Amino acid sequence: MPSTSAIDTTITDRIFMDFSVCPSYFRSDRPLGAELSSCPDSVPLGRVVFGLYGRLLPITTGNFKATCTAAAYRGTLVHKLLQGQFFAAGRQGSRRDKGDVQPPSGLVTNSETVNPKAFKLRHSRPGTLSLCLGQNDDGDDIKLNPNYRNVEFLVTTGPGPCPELDGQNIVFGTVLEGELLSFFSEHLFCITFIKILYP
Repeated sequence: MPSTSAIDTTITDRIFMDFSVCPSYFRSDRPLGAELSSCPDSVPLGRVVFGLYGRLLPITTGNFKATCTAAAYRGTLVHKLLQGQFFAAGRQGSRRDKGDVQPPSGLVTNSETVNPKAFKLRHSRPGTLSLCLGQNDDGDDIKLNPNYRNVEFLVTTGPGPCPELDGQNIVFGTVLEGELLSFFSEHLFCITFIKILYP
């Protein structure tokens, strides 16, 4: 991997997300077809503030900000959690009641996903924010849509680096504040609120 010493990781924007856990999801008497995104017994876990590398990756960060501004991530589920590695959220689909994301219109075609320079940053520490490419869980029917825009993201949770993610996903930000990463365990998490903060 190339050196990251000369890469511009200036924080151009900050975005916070509030996370909660839904204990009732794991109850054996939960009705089939229950709305997952509107958990009736949601328990707040905490807030995470992300810093975005807008100078390095203006398209990726711009699409992420636009998706946050449109509240498209609100109510989405953390659908993948690998303990000691990362969690992922933002999987697309038509079922908002199941925690799927429906990206807003107007997102830009992301040419950075085919630019080798976009893959220079590594998943070297906890709190790395990355656009899911290699770990993307969107269905093939969704990806084949000519208007498809990838908005799924992952965050490394530590304690160590995740070199297996390098070169497959685009690191576009980092966690600036929040102790939430230390609380991730085998639970279903929901993003309950998103807001953009300006530096």
